Amino acid sequence: MQATSRALDHFLRAVGDPVADLRSIGPGHAEFEWAQNIHAATGVLAKVPDAFPAIARAIRTDTAISAHTRAHFDAAQAWLSADPALAADRYTSILRRWPYDLLALRLVQSCYFFLGWHDRLCAIVDTAMQAWPRDRCGFDFVLAMAAFTHAENGDAAYAEALGRRALANDPACPFGVHAVTHALAESGRHRQGAQWMRDQHAHWSGESRMRTHNAWHLAMFDVEDGNVASALRILEEWLLPAWSGSPLDTCDAVALLWRLKTAGVGDGGRWSKVSEALAGTVTPGFWPYVDLHAALAHWAAGQQARVRQLEHAIEVCAQGNDYAALRAGYITAPGLRASSRSSRTRKGARSTPRRGCARAVPESHIPATAR
Repeated sequence: MQATSRALDHFLRAVGDPVADLRSIGPGHAEFEWAQNIHAATGVLAKVPDAFPAIARAIRTDTAISAHTRAHFDAAQAWLSADPALAADRYTSILRRWPYDLLALRLVQSCYFFLGWHDRLCAIVDTAMQAWPRDRCGFDFVLAMAAFTHAENGDAAYAEALGRRALANDPACPFGVHAVTHALAESGRHRQGAQWMRDQHAHWSGESRMRTHNAWHLAMFDVEDGNVASALRILEEWLLPAWSGSPLDTCDAVALLWRLKTAGVGDGGRWSKVSEALAGTVTPGFWPYVDLHAALAHWAAGQQARVRQLEHAIEVCAQGNDYAALRAGYITAPGLRASSRSSRTRKGARSTPRRGCARAVPESHIPATAR
């Protein structure tokens, strides 16, 4: 299992290219089933509709597969069917049957993060951490996932302790560095966070899928600490070159641009570029986090027509009967209306939305199959 082990390690560490690691594995290969699971997982983790075709190809099969692989395919199919709550439930079921499945644990985290259900995720990750033998390979990854989860849930001190334990054995893991970074940000220690990111620079700035996001964290630490010039350099050198390739990187650029705006930094034409990038890449209704950042960018760029177009698309989405419609109706539409009112009445600072941010959907309104 050398190729898939390497791909899984890269997947969990957020380094390299797990898909490239698997290019030599085709039907009939001893590692083919697990390779297809990882292919599907990279699409689920991406959290963009553009990844749906790759997921569909990975789980398409006309041959017999193991029960473990079937469970992964069923979970990926739920995500592909735009039912993230059902996908999360199915990945959780995998962990009940195969408790040492790191791939399923990482995807549970991804799905619940997308949903914004951090307290439920804490329970799942804590169960995995308690059950995992300390000398079993992969425990450092479990610690890093638990650290990030507890930081997102507001327990910064515990999250930092877990993250530092994870990095004690694997200091060059960008995902682990990011977990500690979130804990520092959650506790408001901006100067310490900036120093931490600079001390860890060699561990997150290389070939990592999180390099741009980690750079954004450093920039946010800097601007909060009054080091606006450094934050602006990071925006220009790291975030803006990446905005055309990922809606999430573009959202980071929006958040930093807005914070710089409140610090008195001029536009310089950046808002128009970010607004244009989001107008061309966003699928309205897929993720409230992205939709609300897009609306903020359009408003800041003076692109009111784009704001209205986005609002209309969300209204149409909210009329459906799937989970996306629930999120559109309970989160995005009210958020857009509040943003519109704020833009007409205020010019001061305003927080950007957090990733996930979906607790506004009452569980009683979620289809029974997804609970």
